[in-house]
Amino acid sequence: MEPIILIRHGQSRHHVEGLTGGWTDTDLTDLGRQQAASLARRLAGELEGVSCHLLCSDLLRASQTAEIVGESLGVDPVRLPELREFNNGIAAEMTLEEAAPHQVARAGYPLDWQPYPEAETWRSFYLRIEDCMQTLTAEHDGLGIIVTHGGSLVNAVVWWLGLGLGAWEGTLMAFGVDPTSITVLRTNHFDERMVERLNDTAHLYADGLSEGMSLQPRGNTSTEYTNTSGTE
Repeated sequence: MEPIILIRHGQSRHHVEGLTGGWTDTDLTDLGRQQAASLARRLAGELEGVSCHLLCSDLLRASQTAEIVGESLGVDPVRLPELREFNNGIAAEMTLEEAAPHQVARAGYPLDWQPYPEAETWRSFYLRIEDCMQTLTAEHDGLGIIVTHGGSLVNAVVWWLGLGLGAWEGTLMAFGVDPTSITVLRTNHFDERMVERLNDTAHLYADGLSEGMSLQPRGNTSTEYTNTSGTE
């Protein structure tokens, strides 16, 4: 399966209602649905006449985004629990306030930190996504579209570039991934793996669903996969 188009889901209720992310299973907001529709129109234009596989996380925010994309492309999404966001254990379905007392203090090597009881470690999260991506690329030929989550998407990029766990901590924080952004993985004419696009949200700008790029400080820009206070 190559090229691979990685999509982060649209804005979800947990982004705006003070809920944890991770395995908290919230659906899209009205804005999230508009973002997904904007994305779907763009992909339909860029991929006209091209057959593809459409795969997604089985969490609502990702599967709903994939349904909107799939309707535009004329393909049904295949839902895979392996593509879920970081498993935040007992913090799932909690508000940020409810989850805060359960957070486990970070100690030792960050890859082996389990932020909440019953949660994944960051190592096991990465290895789950790595295994999933290896399986998907072995089983499917041609263009693949994967609708997933911020942390899962970044782990897929780290895997694709062969950076591995040794580079995980720095790269997870370094890649910005916005709702319904497009990231494209492919090989060049030397058969070398490359990232052709990263966090492309031009469709949102064109449809008035984004304020556009600003060089002003953005303050707290924590995402659903990097904030250790429970906003995954």
